[in-house]
Amino acid sequence: MATLLAVSNAPATVTPSGDHHVEPVPTLIGLSCSPRKTCSKTVESCEEAYWLMENCSWGGKLDGDHDGVPCENVCPGG
Repeated sequence: MATLLAVSNAPATVTPSGDHHVEPVPTLIGLSCSPRKTCSKTVESCEEAYWLMENCSWGGKLDGDHDGVPCENVCPGG
């Protein structure tokens, strides 16, 4: 089983010279849209389900009843 690590980053800042420094978007290490996953067999956590839903072209299919909660077998509240 792969371990998922969350990476948190600070918001964009402006240096005294006026240059903008934009931090990367927070991401989960080790997640990918390939291969495609399904709620019933391959999604291992609610955090992973939300990441897939928001970042993969096919991710919307993880929310079968369109209530905004993916993979209700692993995410409570749907």
